[in-house]
Amino acid sequence: MSVNRSYSPYEVIRAYHDRGMMKWGAFATGELTEAQCTFEKERIKDEMIQPLYPRAVLHVLNQSFTNQVQIKVTYQTKNTLQVIYGFVSEFINNQVRIKSTDKIYLISIDQIIKIS
Repeated sequence: MSVNRSYSPYEVIRAYHDRGMMKWGAFATGELTEAQCTFEKERIKDEMIQPLYPRAVLHVLNQSFTNQVQIKVTYQTKNTLQVIYGFVSEFINNQVRIKSTDKIYLISIDQIIKIS
């Protein structure tokens, strides 16, 4: 599609040929990259905030204890997230004892956010 610019007294304007949206490609790429980064940050933030249901946590911990399978536990302490790897060794009241290679952790089941 061409635009009729014969109204202009200037030769440069009459001879100008628009290449379509090519000149805007760099802007669109930058905006797309920024939007994807923002989306990824929000997705990770949402994933961290939504903890597992207590029944699901107990089920996975019980399976790990029964089969002696190593698990990765993400739990919240104050305002930070902690990640540990280990084996479930014991359940005490509303807490679970997890043995890592270097340490034994006693974690409240309510603090556990994610298990894998």
